[in-house]
Amino acid sequence: MVMNVESQLYSFFVMLYGGIIIAILYDVYKLFRLILRPKRIATDIGDIIYWILATVVFIFFLYVSNYAEIRFYSFLGLLIGILLYNIFLSPIVMKLLLFFYKVIRNTVIWVYKIASYPFVAIYKIISVPVRYISNVLGIPGKLINNTISHFNIFKRKK
Repeated sequence: MVMNVESQLYSFFVMLYGGIIIAILYDVYKLFRLILRPKRIATDIGDIIYWILATVVFIFFLYVSNYAEIRFYSFLGLLIGILLYNIFLSPIVMKLLLFFYKVIRNTVIWVYKIASYPFVAIYKIISVPVRYISNVLGIPGKLINNTISHFNIFKRKK
């Protein structure tokens, strides 16, 4: 199929956007690996999933740009899009993604602390009389402490 210069430029720029999208997907994957620190097998599986997604995105943008005709300028647009993103936008996007991750993590921790506060308070209120009664009755302290410390899920870490 003969393409005029206009449609070739359109295809080039669409593939440029496709390269940027693929590079954004890679940054998101990089962030997951930074946060989760997976082992070797999980990293390999994540790499395979990333490349499958990148291939699907590439084929989608190739189809949108020129009905999946493989041309040199399509690959050139994809490569330039990835390079431009990595040079200019990747540091900014990574900082934004890390910022959003920290905000979401801190919000979840804050909600957890608020939700668990009544349980922590009940635990503290109940543990004092139980220890006092065990001392008065002469029950060995280790037995009571072991029983109470068994339910340590609400105790704060130091």
